[in-house]
Amino acid sequence: MIDRVIVRRTFKVDGRDAECRFLRPEEDGGSFFCRYEIDWPEGVAGHRVGGVDEVQAVLLAMMGAHANLLAARNMDGRNVEWLDGRSLGMPIARTIRHWDPENEM
Repeated sequence: MIDRVIVRRTFKVDGRDAECRFLRPEEDGGSFFCRYEIDWPEGVAGHRVGGVDEVQAVLLAMMGAHANLLAARNMDGRNVEWLDGRSLGMPIARTIRHWDPENEM
């Protein structure tokens, strides 16, 4: 089987490794969809995000993963870090930028 993962990043969630993977976008009905998975300590959660082309699908998937990770921190009280810091270094929607104020993306 061909590995469809195009990029991955490992975060720390409550002190444990939590890998986030982005899969190669696929065309479906004239749009492109990028699947991403987060290996939470309690199990894998997968999501599928669409865009008008492959680039937009990947960027929106990264924003979605970032939002999921920040929600775990800000709404569920989990400790979520990357490179021993609070900024997760991924694209972020303007509506939740206050959840990651140190992010320069």
